[in-house]
Amino acid sequence: MRSLTLLFRPLILAVALMLCVIPRLAQAQAQAQTQTQDQKLYLELWAEAEAFRSLASKNFLAALKNSSTPEANLTFAELGELLWLDQDNADDWSIFFRHSLVNFVATGSEVEFVYFQHPWADITLLTLWSRTPKDNRLRIVDTGILLNSVIRGAKVPFQIGRGWMQEKASAPVAIGQVNAKTTSQIVAAGMGQIPNPLASLNVEQAEAMVAGAALQWMEHQTSLLPLFVDETGVAHAMRIAWNRLLLAARKGQLADVLPPNTPIKELNAVDSALWASLEPVAYVEDGKNAVSIFASSHNPNIYATLAISDDNNKVKITHFDFYRFSDFLDKDAK
Repeated sequence: MRSLTLLFRPLILAVALMLCVIPRLAQAQAQAQTQTQDQKLYLELWAEAEAFRSLASKNFLAALKNSSTPEANLTFAELGELLWLDQDNADDWSIFFRHSLVNFVATGSEVEFVYFQHPWADITLLTLWSRTPKDNRLRIVDTGILLNSVIRGAKVPFQIGRGWMQEKASAPVAIGQVNAKTTSQIVAAGMGQIPNPLASLNVEQAEAMVAGAALQWMEHQTSLLPLFVDETGVAHAMRIAWNRLLLAARKGQLADVLPPNTPIKELNAVDSALWASLEPVAYVEDGKNAVSIFASSHNPNIYATLAISDDNNKVKITHFDFYRFSDFLDKDAK
């Protein structure tokens, strides 16, 4: 494995390249505040990025073959060793991409920046895309990992921990609000509306960010263990409640298991494929109460929240509903 200094040079290079792009964007923004991104380029970059994410969530190596360069592949492999603590980390990358959101600003420069935000671990993969001479297609040429807190403006020393866990709002609302802040910062920096929050990073701080991202990923994964291990208690009650909910959804009997104020009509209209795509991404337990969040691996924009109480082994569903990250972006814009 390369030394840490060599490994983190790509991230510092990415930041430097981003700084080269921003002044031109800022000038254009000053000339026409209402100027929009090149729609043809935007759609092309979106299609390439989403195709990569979708394929990577199933077969990471195939996604690299289709969308990445050999140099970027090497960085992915070595970055994966640090993040997942695993030399054979293709499956770990697939898990990451299953619930990542795509974010970018189409700049029209030689290098485009695409961010794969993982809201549940509160980390982001920064990828650099450029056209290859062979077919003029946009492909990944470099990559690096970021703490979302740094994107949102956190200063050194970086505080480690998923930002949404520190909010006073309920878990599904907190994750939506915090992710909206991350998304808005990326777009604002890309459009030259605010200073780039990564501009002052040096190599040592980039190393610290990767180490922090690894810890937050571990925290994210560890928090889900109660839902998978065979144990009694509130987590066991949560598994029972979720299975009961899925069975009721299949039978069209949600009204029999959900609280009276639940929008049953809307939930009955949810496609069966969406129900089947939901996977646990967050679990929070507080005494006899617990909240579990399930995100769609087919459409990471959508997630569902199930809240229960377990009183004397009597499991009661207290809340269930679907949420969209895009809804929080709309609220943030207003």
